[in-house]
Amino acid sequence: MKKSAGWNWVNKMGQAWVERNPNTILPLFADRFQYFETPFDKPITDKKVLLALWQEVPASQKDVTFNFEILSEAYNLTIAHFRSVFTRLATGKKTILDGIFLVKLNKYSLCTEFKWCWNTKE
Repeated sequence: MKKSAGWNWVNKMGQAWVERNPNTILPLFADRFQYFETPFDKPITDKKVLLALWQEVPASQKDVTFNFEILSEAYNLTIAHFRSVFTRLATGKKTILDGIFLVKLNKYSLCTEFKWCWNTKE
């Protein structure tokens, strides 16, 4: 069964997280994009800033798992429910994130807008 562009994009995002490889995140984004780390922050629009944010992942997490399901897809918009489990390196605490991705893709399947929100349990 062929997977949708949205499914493929979310899967690649999850792989970048699991592999703790920040360099694999940048090719997922268009040259012009908005990345909302939280709903209340100004969006990241610069790939150097996005890379710096994602470089914190291998420095702060290990044993990362990532699962997701697509909740909705219409036109260029994908909404996915995700769950990630990892161990925080600083504390050794197992952390569970449960949340939602909102992903807008252009015609080349590159992200032009990314928003996420989650709940955390340690």
